[in-house]
Amino acid sequence: MKRSLLAFFLCASPALADGVQILDGYSDFRVPEVTSYDQPMTLVSDWVLGFPEEGEGRPALNLSSAIGDDGHLTIEITETGLADDSVSAVQRRYVLERTETGWTLVGYGHRQQCWRGETSEWTASACS
Repeated sequence: MKRSLLAFFLCASPALADGVQILDGYSDFRVPEVTSYDQPMTLVSDWVLGFPEEGEGRPALNLSSAIGDDGHLTIEITETGLADDSVSAVQRRYVLERTETGWTLVGYGHRQQCWRGETSEWTASACS
């Protein structure tokens, strides 16, 4: 059941969700409900504090963040070594813009790498 729901959401077409652009090459799986932040790292705090989620696999968590030349803050969190027979890694990317009241989420994306298949490229599609 979980895998069916995951496949459904990953295959959903990228769209604009409440002013948040879905990034090219990513899906809109689990777009954050809140789009304004005083502290933008709260977007990934649950991932970091809840790591590792399961006792199996060889989990690793990588977090990077930087402010680009355009002034946007990009936060990327990647989890590898998952205890999953089809997904080897997941990645979320958040792009935020500073406003008078804090930071606003303007871009988002979720993608994954699959164990099976002929390529190890990132994909927005569900793994089989």
